[in-house]
Amino acid sequence: RVLFYIRGKKAGEQRLVAKGSIGIGGHMNESDESLFALDEAAYRVGVEREVGEEISINTKFEDCIVALLNDDSNDVGQVHLGIVHVFKLAEPKVEKREAMITNLSFLTKEELLTRRDSLETWSQICLDSLDRLLAL
Repeated sequence: RVLFYIRGKKAGEQRLVAKGSIGIGGHMNESDESLFALDEAAYRVGVEREVGEEISINTKFEDCIVALLNDDSNDVGQVHLGIVHVFKLAEPKVEKREAMITNLSFLTKEELLTRRDSLETWSQICLDSLDRLLAL
């Protein structure tokens, strides 16, 4: 099963409101690490902050970087680059922390495919390659 939610009206990126998503994330901040830190540990500080702001993971998990995502097909994608992680959870114990996350649930690939057209494009791209991403 894959974590799914709908971006509510309080979403920071207004162009994604009411879109379904299978991704959690955000922007790196200067406060995450020194601007001169170039290693993976510096990057992971920002990832932990962003994930921790949006959701609470209440079980053991493994986090693996599996892909880079570049999508110039729309205004949002043209100004963003994504780094795709897969979080493999021991149990489906996740709670939302931000008001912009609505309808949080775990769905099967088949359930996600029935909602594909309502997903943001990054989630569509990841869904289309889900089997390959989960195998890494």
